[in-house]
Amino acid sequence: MNNFREIDLSAWKQVGEGGNGTTYTCQTESGVILKVARHTKTDGSFVAVSHEFYTSKAFYEAGVHTPKMIELVRVGEDYGIISEFITNKKSLARLSGEQPELIDDLAYRMAVFAKQLHGTKVECNPGQDISEHIPSMKHLMLEALANTRMLRGRTLSKTIEFVQGLEDAPTLLHGDLTFSNIIVEVPFAKEKTEKTYWIDLGRGAHGVPMFDLGHFYLFCNIFGRQKRVQGITHMTGKQMQQFWNSFALAYNGPEGLDEFTAQCKRYAVLDVILLGHIQTLNWHERLFLGLLAKLMVK
Repeated sequence: MNNFREIDLSAWKQVGEGGNGTTYTCQTESGVILKVARHTKTDGSFVAVSHEFYTSKAFYEAGVHTPKMIELVRVGEDYGIISEFITNKKSLARLSGEQPELIDDLAYRMAVFAKQLHGTKVECNPGQDISEHIPSMKHLMLEALANTRMLRGRTLSKTIEFVQGLEDAPTLLHGDLTFSNIIVEVPFAKEKTEKTYWIDLGRGAHGVPMFDLGHFYLFCNIFGRQKRVQGITHMTGKQMQQFWNSFALAYNGPEGLDEFTAQCKRYAVLDVILLGHIQTLNWHERLFLGLLAKLMVK
């Protein structure tokens, strides 16, 4: 870790802030962007930062359209990632907040992007991680269930049995599938296909696509009610629900939409448990997620 280049932020200008970190650009380092990750003051957090770097590289090499990773750096007591800077881009969340009349079109575009990602297969042996950087979501979920206190007794046993029965699919998953993690060129035009990039791939994995879809359902319909999330996404809770409804229709089609939504809710419960396992939480966050998991399984 001591060999990483040290970055002095006095020469960098902040250009963005999200749930995963703060981004900066620098006039003397053109064509790149620096992302300083949140909560990286321990060796364990450094592992998470480096994992995002190498996972993004692995997705890039698998043909997924994502900015090229360049280097890991030290920023004071924190760590960061320098990657390719995609100019004239905005996230689908930012575009939705600024131009709500485009929400249905953007949701359709995201559904197309997501289906393309979920159509990307990678070589892996059954029961094995592709690599340490593209792990099995099934394995991660079983590990989370083995350590959770959110579910107990028969409910926990049935949930473990359900996950054990899932296919360990070779399908690439974003892991944090939201409209904030897709960027497109601007101005956005309905009639053309913009260059599109997936970003923030620190939770990238492989498995059944429903893991991604359950996460997005949870984000739009549950977490989207929180003012903090609305501030980060630049969208209202009602706009996020509208986005989800249009996305679900475009991704699944009208046939069996109710069953699709019910499946998303089931996987959303799994996502709550996974979040409690992989994130560092304070006591009231643990309480909130624990209560949420119990309410959602009823």
